[in-house]
Amino acid sequence: MRNKSIKKIHVRLLAVVCTAICIVGSDSRSADPDPIIEYYWNNVAGKARLISPAQTGISYVLTARTFCHRIARGGRVASTDTVTCEYFYTGDCLDSLRVGEGEKDCAERVDLTFPYIFDNAYDLSLFPNDTGGVALAIGLISDSAATGQPDGLLVIDRNEYVLRNLYLYYPEKEGYRRFTRSFRFTEHEGYLFPDSVWEVGNKLGIFSSDNYRTESGVTEIRILR
Repeated sequence: MRNKSIKKIHVRLLAVVCTAICIVGSDSRSADPDPIIEYYWNNVAGKARLISPAQTGISYVLTARTFCHRIARGGRVASTDTVTCEYFYTGDCLDSLRVGEGEKDCAERVDLTFPYIFDNAYDLSLFPNDTGGVALAIGLISDSAATGQPDGLLVIDRNEYVLRNLYLYYPEKEGYRRFTRSFRFTEHEGYLFPDSVWEVGNKLGIFSSDNYRTESGVTEIRILR
């Protein structure tokens, strides 16, 4: 029952995020950037350069358990495969994987890396109902001239300047009708890693499309030294 409740909360949260992106996009573009947003954005970007595996190029292993759902009409889960797997990375490059239990096809669908979004051109927005707590949400609307960039929402720790959550929607992902990714983060030995990764896609095929959702929870992090 607890797993079902978590999944329902996560799905509802993604729906709220998509709604929020639309709201932010309606009035976030302005000629003069907000100095408060720039302050937080620049600090989080600087911290991410120091603790993101992709930016530092460290070698590490993530052990994850993943549920690969095939989605039928109406959002119904048609079938589910599960897998436990070790993923060996250097920076954001997957070097190899070692399947423990479950389906290898499911393991090969998994991408546990997260993009370094701070070099992209965005219109940024704070939400008007910000209460001043530790968590600060920033809306992202990509530059209309930049293709392939995601829109989305990031949640940061405003005191530590660290990413806590990241929700991304790719409106122009090649080969997809729909593609979204969401991350929850944790810190381990001074670096930032995903604690969980959700991916939802509608991948175009020759005669039909593949609707799927993958839910990965990281159970172990090892840095190779």
